[in-house]
Amino acid sequence: MAVARVALATCFGCNNRSPSGESTGEAGIHSVPARASIAPNALPIPTASIEAAVNPEKLPVYNGPIGSVEGTVFVKGPDAADMPALDFTTCPAAIDTYGKVFRSGRANAQGLRPLADAVVVITGYSDFFLPDRTPSQRITITVDCAYPQRAIAMTYGQRLEVANDSKIPFAPYLEGIIQPAVMIAPPRQSGDPVKLYPPRPGHYVLADRLQPFALEDLYVFRHPLHAVTDLGGHYRIDGVPVGKLKVGALLKVIHSEVDVDVRANVVEKVDVVLSYTPPDAGVQPTGRPPHFIP
Repeated sequence: MAVARVALATCFGCNNRSPSGESTGEAGIHSVPARASIAPNALPIPTASIEAAVNPEKLPVYNGPIGSVEGTVFVKGPDAADMPALDFTTCPAAIDTYGKVFRSGRANAQGLRPLADAVVVITGYSDFFLPDRTPSQRITITVDCAYPQRAIAMTYGQRLEVANDSKIPFAPYLEGIIQPAVMIAPPRQSGDPVKLYPPRPGHYVLADRLQPFALEDLYVFRHPLHAVTDLGGHYRIDGVPVGKLKVGALLKVIHSEVDVDVRANVVEKVDVVLSYTPPDAGVQPTGRPPHFIP
C-alpha cells in the first residue's frame, strides 16, 4: 500500500468511473453512453478543436492490458472550520454538505479521517491516447438541495448536465463563462436538466444564481482517468493501462502524488493522507496547481 502526506489549506469535493464511462454506483452520478466515436464531442466547439486539446500529438488509442486502482483519501489535523457567510434559509438541509470547509468522517486509530470530495487523478503514461467514450456527465442535485459531491471531474469534450431532485429551483452556471440566458433546473426534475459546456480544459467554479450556497469545483481533464472520493473517502479508477504510473490527490491547489505499478487484471491499493493546516496557522498554499490539472 502506498501512502502520501501533504499540507492542506482549503477544501472542495463523488464520481468513480472507468474510461468506458460505466458508473461505479455513486448516488446521483452516471455517465450517458455514447453510440459511437472514439472521442465524442458534446460541446458547441469543432471536433477538431476538441481532438487538438485531448490528443495534440495524434497518438494511437491504447488497447493493451488494463488494471484498476482504488483506495481511500484521508485527512489529518484539526476539524474543518465552518464556511463563513453562507445563507441556507431556502433549504437548511444543505448545511450538511456546504457548512464546513471540507467533509470528513470519524477518525480511525491513527487519527486519520476519510476525506470526501477529493479529486484523484492517474497520470504518467505516454505514447498512446486514452479516450473517454461518453458524451455527457450527468449530476443530480439531491432532495437535500446539494450536489452529491463538492467537486466534479469530467473529460474535455463532454457536456455537463445538471438535474434537480430537490423542492427548490436551481440555476447553475460556470463563473467567468458568458451565458446568454439564465437556465433553470426545475424542482423534482419537472423539466429538462441544465446543459453546461466547459469551453476548455481546466478548473471552473460551478455557482448558482438562485441558491448561492451551492458552490462546486469543476475539473475538466484531457483524459478519463479521474475520480472523486465519496463520503467514506473511497475512490476507484478502472481501465488503467499497465505500467509505472502516478496517483495524484487534489483538494484545491494542495495536492500530492504517489507512485503505483499497475498490473493487468489487478486492483492496486493506493491510499493518500492529506494534512489539514488552517489558514490562521500561518501556512499558506503555494497557489500553483499540480501538473495534472490543465
